[in-house]
Amino acid sequence: MIKIRVVRVVTASIVILLVLLGNACKIGDGTICSLGAWGISFTCPLGFLQMALASRKVLPQLWLSVALVLLSIIVLGRFFCAWVCPAALLREVFIGKGGLKSKREKRKGKDHATVRLRASSPSSPSGLLEPSQKKTILMSYSRYAVLGGTLLSALLFGFPVFCLVCPVGLFFGSLFAVIRLFFAKQPSLELLLFPALLGLELLALRSWCRSICPLGALLSIIGSLNRFLRPTVNKDKCLASQGLPGRACKEACPEGIDLLNESGSLSLKDCTKCLECYEKCPVKAIELRLV
Repeated sequence: MIKIRVVRVVTASIVILLVLLGNACKIGDGTICSLGAWGISFTCPLGFLQMALASRKVLPQLWLSVALVLLSIIVLGRFFCAWVCPAALLREVFIGKGGLKSKREKRKGKDHATVRLRASSPSSPSGLLEPSQKKTILMSYSRYAVLGGTLLSALLFGFPVFCLVCPVGLFFGSLFAVIRLFFAKQPSLELLLFPALLGLELLALRSWCRSICPLGALLSIIGSLNRFLRPTVNKDKCLASQGLPGRACKEACPEGIDLLNESGSLSLKDCTKCLECYEKCPVKAIELRLV
């Protein structure tokens, strides 16, 4: 059986390839940050907010392209983060499991599996959160602080500052620099600078997606309107809901969402639809409901 992780890697790779081919064949232009093809354009909502604040204008010419993106988020939630984002692709290929849980966290998770089961069980009388749960929630809040700083910096400096270090932009900037080098024989500083910054964000700052990325924070806010394709637990099948050891879904979730105890974890607005919980559940108790 093909693993969902492989499907995500292939999907993101196809999207990136289509963007590059679109630019090469003059069918479309731009990158995922601001993509146009056949008269239809899509604009990053964070980039739009930064440009609007930097220019102190409402930018009506971009409303339609942003509206299309907002509609996709309402329908699919944070689908972009797991299935399209180049940063997620690099993490899947070079780090594994979305890169959101370090080896130390995984080892700690194995060492304290019994404690986690007791603390996060729906039948737990204490309702207290374990330290790892508190840390996960606090880390997720830090993204919103970064989001606020990102928007404030655009307003103060009159420029979309985060776009200079956005992993998505750095990824495509690196690709285009390589293409210019091999096909146009045009070496540039970007060929060294962009990959270095990208590596710093994804390797040195391993918690980038979970605790730093302002785009992920913005998508989570908009994703609170998402009611489609949300993973739910069939408690008639679930081992944990029957008092038996079995929290594979929680262990598999790269975002730290506990489907059986949402009050003690991140909420489903943070779900990226990665389907890891769906795949890893040994009794197939995870269901994806259309509404």
